[in-house]
Amino acid sequence: MSSKVFGIAEEESCWRSNACESLKLVLSTLVVTILLVVIFVGVSLTYCVLKIFPLVNFLLMIGCLTLLAYCEALHYAVVAVEKWDMQQFAEKFPRAVKCHSFVDTPQKVKKFLVGRQFFVIFVVFLLAQITSFPDIPANFAGMPHVLVLILVQTGLPGVALTLTFGQLVSQIYVEEFTLQFLNLYGCEFVIRLGLGAEWIGICNFSWLLYGTASRVFCGKVRRIQKSLDSAKSSDDMMEYQQRQVENGTNEPMSPTELNRGPNYVSGVEPKEHLSWFDYLKYAWSTAATIGAMIVVCYGISLQVYVLPVPPVGAYILAILALTILFYLEGLMIAIVGTQYWDPETFRDIYPRAYRMHKFINKPDNVKRFIIGRQFFTVLTNFLLAQVFTFNTWEPGSVNPVIFYIAIKSGLVGVLIILSCAQLLPELLAAEYPLRFMNMYGSYTIAYASLFFDAIGVGHCAWTIYFVTRQLCCSKHLDENKGSRDTKPTILRVQSAEILAVTENNINTAKK
Repeated sequence: MSSKVFGIAEEESCWRSNACESLKLVLSTLVVTILLVVIFVGVSLTYCVLKIFPLVNFLLMIGCLTLLAYCEALHYAVVAVEKWDMQQFAEKFPRAVKCHSFVDTPQKVKKFLVGRQFFVIFVVFLLAQITSFPDIPANFAGMPHVLVLILVQTGLPGVALTLTFGQLVSQIYVEEFTLQFLNLYGCEFVIRLGLGAEWIGICNFSWLLYGTASRVFCGKVRRIQKSLDSAKSSDDMMEYQQRQVENGTNEPMSPTELNRGPNYVSGVEPKEHLSWFDYLKYAWSTAATIGAMIVVCYGISLQVYVLPVPPVGAYILAILALTILFYLEGLMIAIVGTQYWDPETFRDIYPRAYRMHKFINKPDNVKRFIIGRQFFTVLTNFLLAQVFTFNTWEPGSVNPVIFYIAIKSGLVGVLIILSCAQLLPELLAAEYPLRFMNMYGSYTIAYASLFFDAIGVGHCAWTIYFVTRQLCCSKHLDENKGSRDTKPTILRVQSAEILAVTENNINTAKK
């Protein structure tokens, strides 16, 4: 038997045998059940950070999990149906058709995903305050203090709850029942909520960071990509003009007119214009995020956060967790985006990206990476929530309500994580996936994600899915038979990242 596991030689590994998988399902379900009991006891006895009446905490927790489940499932659904012709489903799924009208273009989808990200991280922070128990007795359930610290006070019960019921279950369901989920009551409200968050500009600072980083580190790739886009646009226009001539609807354009583009007016090429409201959104988003960084640094120095570690340890943990989260968010985009690329086209110029591509694209390893990554992401967010939530910071002369919303709720931490560790890497990885995968540390983070899946993290969600699937979706099972899309074959893409390196090599050889 091979000693390689986690997808390297999975066909020979006992980790993926039916017996081992069944054992992991049972153990994962048992562990999650025990952690749910800990949450019930901790909230009931008000050991949690959020000191309100227990019944209100339970209701708030259910509401947060519901919103999070919608956000996670809609992440998949809106991307999947963006280019579908939904009119054929108008009679059977009318609410799904209406939801689709809000996200039926790439730009609309991008806006929803950006706004959605704010609510995901804010809800996770709020759940962390409900399911983290700094006041729990040091000898809780007769356990040693160190074990109580690791298993309870770090927020592990909340991680299990959030991962299972707030993320994985809904994601597993929506992958099979996409239209049925999109037709649920509440989807339209959540889509509007995400679009509204993007509209007010809460995430605009991320675009500034992205623009700066891409110009500093990927300037040549940007220039080549613009040339490729320009060439593609010219080809598309020529093809369009040829069809017009064939139909007798128009005279052919001159080469100069083709190169100028359809929006060329009075000798001035079109530029994207920002309104005063756009400038206002960038200004307030930047001010809010920079202000949040100052508040967080000062709050950590005062040691008014939740996690029982000294300030130096809190600073180190925050930097480490933000770095890990940066990798996790970017790798999700990069790995899925390059899943069907031909790795031989970048084998020599991006060796670490090539190695990761071959490793991740073993049978079912992408799905396993996503599940393991999800646990890693939630765990990281919970740890950050306990460092960036200042529950013992007294408001002083500031209005208590305003102080709680701005400081004690963890909103300042949400802004930092959203801008620096989530949207920024997602934008960079979407534009430069090979360079992101080629960074030092990417392979280690991907391997760690597969490790978490291999040990059974998240398997409780599959148990819930298998138990409830027939009960919740029995009438829809026949509708989905044979409806899965055929996966594409290996693609040879014209990547600006590849061209940038090969062009350098050619120029060096000429010299």
